[in-house]
Amino acid sequence: MKKEWKRFTEAKEFVHSLNLTGQKQWKQYCASGNKPDDIPSHPDSKYKNKGWIDWGNWLGTGNVAHKDKKFSSFEDARMFVRKLKLQSRASWREYRKSGNKPNNIPTNPEIIYKDKGWINISDWLGTGTISPRDRVFLSFEDAKKITHSLNLKSQTEWFEYCKSSKKHEDMPVKPQNTYKKQWTSWGDWLGTGRVADQNKEFRSFEDAREFAKILKLKNREEWVKYCKSGKKPNDIPLAVWITYKKQWMGMGDFLGTGTIATQDRVYRQFNEAKKFIQSLGIKNNDEWIKYCKSGKKPDDIPAAPWVVYSKNKEKK
Repeated sequence: MKKEWKRFTEAKEFVHSLNLTGQKQWKQYCASGNKPDDIPSHPDSKYKNKGWIDWGNWLGTGNVAHKDKKFSSFEDARMFVRKLKLQSRASWREYRKSGNKPNNIPTNPEIIYKDKGWINISDWLGTGTISPRDRVFLSFEDAKKITHSLNLKSQTEWFEYCKSSKKHEDMPVKPQNTYKKQWTSWGDWLGTGRVADQNKEFRSFEDAREFAKILKLKNREEWVKYCKSGKKPNDIPLAVWITYKKQWMGMGDFLGTGTIATQDRVYRQFNEAKKFIQSLGIKNNDEWIKYCKSGKKPDDIPAAPWVVYSKNKEKK
């Protein structure tokens, strides 16, 4: 037997009395078991050609589906928004949430006016600010010419310059992204001539080692300090232990000190080392430390025997 529904106007009047605020609440009401049998759960299909307009009309909220709303023309909407004097996309979002926005002004103008005049958010707000993706920058060569004239020495100085009011608006903050096809290095961009280590051509390990030995440096700390002094030739790397990894035999070998890194040393067997130490008549840990600092300790006797012999100590 075909089900008979209430007439649309009567059904709608009943639904209005429920004071539901959206489709979600309507579905919850339908599932509650309180809905009369002569009111359909899907009024949009049952009353399709019998008075149905939209959910706002059915529930009595006055809300109109986005696709059914009638908005102002792009020019009129933009004129209205510009009068608000909003300064950014964030302030536009806050305004949309405030409840003060008229219904004929869309929440997402970039969608509604996509082919009807929309350019970007700065044009919409009238700020004159252009987002990086919409900007037209100088050519790479022209931009680089200006950058060279600034006499900046590093990336840090470049980013400090970009934060200042002196930066040209038609030059990007991240040139390596904007000029991806022409980009080679920061040295080229800033005009310093510096090249990233991985792109440099260094002198051979043997030649670099001969140069380092002339400096008479004693250890890695002194080498790093020398490199930071600005005196190091560009064709010799700072991290020599990485660049010359295949030929590397330690800082002592590279600097010519003869010092061997602890982890590379070969020590006496435990029993032989112990016999030697016991012959010295050292009585306690303080005397042992004093002896190690005296310069008398042989290189093949470890200063920290508990570490060196902890895994391979021989039994008496």
